[in-house]
Amino acid sequence: MAAEARAPSKSPAPRDNTARALIDGAQRYPIAARRDRSLLGSAPRSVHALVCDAAQRQGLVCARSLGRAGLAVGLLEHHPNAPAFHSRWCASAGLVPDCASAPDEFVEIVLASARRQKAGVLFALHDGSIDALRARRSEVEQDVALALATEPALEIAVSKTRTLALAAELGIGVPGGVTVRDEDDVRAAAEDFGFPLVVKPGTSWVQSGPGGRRLACTLVVDLDEALAAVDGLAQLGGAPILQEWLVGSREAVSLFRADGRIWARFAQVASRMLPPLGGASVVRESIPLPADVTDAAERLVDACDLDGYSEIEFRRDATGRPRLMEINPRLSASVEIAVRAGVDFPLLLYRWAAGEKLQQSPTARAGTRMRWLGGDIKWLKTTLASQGRPEADGTLRAIGSFCSAFLRPASYDYLDRHDLGPAFAATSSWMLRRAHAAAPTRLLDLSTERSL
Repeated sequence: MAAEARAPSKSPAPRDNTARALIDGAQRYPIAARRDRSLLGSAPRSVHALVCDAAQRQGLVCARSLGRAGLAVGLLEHHPNAPAFHSRWCASAGLVPDCASAPDEFVEIVLASARRQKAGVLFALHDGSIDALRARRSEVEQDVALALATEPALEIAVSKTRTLALAAELGIGVPGGVTVRDEDDVRAAAEDFGFPLVVKPGTSWVQSGPGGRRLACTLVVDLDEALAAVDGLAQLGGAPILQEWLVGSREAVSLFRADGRIWARFAQVASRMLPPLGGASVVRESIPLPADVTDAAERLVDACDLDGYSEIEFRRDATGRPRLMEINPRLSASVEIAVRAGVDFPLLLYRWAAGEKLQQSPTARAGTRMRWLGGDIKWLKTTLASQGRPEADGTLRAIGSFCSAFLRPASYDYLDRHDLGPAFAATSSWMLRRAHAAAPTRLLDLSTERSL
């Protein structure tokens, strides 16, 4: 995946905060973002790396990580208000089609941007964009190095069924469960494991019908709920899996592997997730590498021959034994905590894809805490609206844990005192969305008052 011949010479990273996404009415095409220079114009800025999915939290982490290393970073996104567009490290920003509804158009515009900006490395951070780029990988890699593992490794990692089967062969603990083929499998799982059960898609992203979508897990408490959830996933092409519900701590090990060895390791524990059953880490803390999950994670990525970055997630059962949940073979939304703890995964990923020499990463600092405040607010609202469900904390406990988090020292997603633009942009966008959501109700109230 070497791309040294394509990478532009290094230049000082931009230090102002003028990056803005401009819309000219043609939403299918990326627009000028910095100093009104179009990504498709006659004199685009050369960049070392292009980062798709800039609205993702890890997109901002990539921009900051690479920018601090003196690399020029271009950002691409179909949302015009991506907070990362406002980063001081954003050398250029542009709009692209939505990879879910127009995957081919998305790839075309990304490739056009890479050629015109002479990008050396391309980052894809979302399941949908990765799926679209993988479908045309041979074409993509003629123009730019794709910072992803090889196809054989990805085929295992993105399939939960194949991942769990491989883990079982290696003697790594996995949750009890079955791949559902018909109603009898649902009834058998209910008898074997009892309720609640987790209904999980065999793959997180499906591309079918009018567009692609990301599939989520569901907790079901009886047979009717299980049959309905399984049927819903099957109709979407999600290849349903039924698993026992584990309630122990959620620990994740992030690894960077290349040339048959591990160059970086990091571990974290998540105390809250969105959705509460399991998803993006909302409140998390770096921890010393647990020997059992670290060993299991390394054996698994070696068996997959999975190079690059990966996050391997585990849940502990009632006895404290770790059980594998999944492998995430892309930069995860929680990766900023690793960077703040001293393990710079985005920079390692760039250097690997660019064919540069790698250096062993230092040991991460334990005790680093991070909180995604917007996600935590959503977690609280979801939890309060889900009272009585097994995955939801009680009302007093949920409110108490949310409020007490303000009293513990922690860093916050988006917030960096050396790069305040994204935090202001994210906060402003959140406030505007809340105002717009409340406006119809308020107008209706006023109309009712006037009519009385």
